Amino acid sequence: MIRKLMAAIACLFTGGKGGDDVQPASGSGDAGDKEEWVRELVWLPADAPENSFDCEVLDCRTVALRFTAGTFDKSIVESFNRLRADDGKGCIGTLPEDSFTVESDLRFPYNGTREDGVIFFAKKMEDKWDFYAYDSLLYIRRSWTGCLLHVVELRYTDSEVIVEKIHSNRQSVYGDPVFAREHVRFLIATHFGSTQLPFPIPPGIQQSATRDIALMGFNRYGRRAQFARQMEKHSLQSSDAG
Repeated sequence: MIRKLMAAIACLFTGGKGGDDVQPASGSGDAGDKEEWVRELVWLPADAPENSFDCEVLDCRTVALRFTAGTFDKSIVESFNRLRADDGKGCIGTLPEDSFTVESDLRFPYNGTREDGVIFFAKKMEDKWDFYAYDSLLYIRRSWTGCLLHVVELRYTDSEVIVEKIHSNRQSVYGDPVFAREHVRFLIATHFGSTQLPFPIPPGIQQSATRDIALMGFNRYGRRAQFARQMEKHSLQSSDAG
């Protein structure tokens, strides 16, 4: 059941039709070694020397840093390449399909520089998101398909950018407002600057499903999905990725 759920999630978040291909990088070994990476997916206690966060996390680096992302669907590849020249203006004035609104008080440091347009562009297919800012709204789209999944209302102060409301596609965040906030928090924090955070595990996923958690994280966040955490553990201490 969990495996079928993960397959459905993979299709949803890659925009694929069952054609998403996530696999170890070339030269990773013969068939007998292909599942060796599963044994490297381990939970690290909060006090583990290699854990820089203040909560237990799943170490997903064997997937996030060694796997490659691709698709068998040529139209998705063409879409990704075409979207590299898109300025996101087509998003202005729109909301995600079947969206719901989440109140928020997420806060991020602000350096005083504010520009409209492309804020972050995916350079490789392992980068799963594009970000555009227009008129104090942050538009967040899937880089492969251009599917708009989040629109974030921003307020600027002298020192902070405050996320006041999040409009999210309901299915993409499981209709869960807590997950929506944590998901958007992760996206913003890890795509701007050098902050590293563990990604939130969706509600209903068992802690023992390490293989599925890691693959789902890679499908959703690419190389940034190096660590995962249970969503109920909110207190986090970020670390510099370098």
